[in-house]
Amino acid sequence: MLVEPMAALEIVRFLANGPTPEQIVAYHPSLEASERAYALIAAERAGSITEDERAELDQLVYLEHMMRLIKAEANHILRLRAS
Repeated sequence: MLVEPMAALEIVRFLANGPTPEQIVAYHPSLEASERAYALIAAERAGSITEDERAELDQLVYLEHMMRLIKAEANHILRLRAS
């Protein structure tokens, strides 16, 4: 059974609080969420990743992609404000 990754809950809570563009650009996942991602990557590289872990890693990769897009848009907004 797949459980929502800790990183997903952190991002949802962060975005639900209506962060400013500056806060979005500065956002980083918690140490615990980062360590989990690194553990999943290590398991993948070692060839010992389970099916559930693979699904979790895929979700984390998608979340990372989405946060990069959100941060890029926040940067764009900040540049517009500065000009």
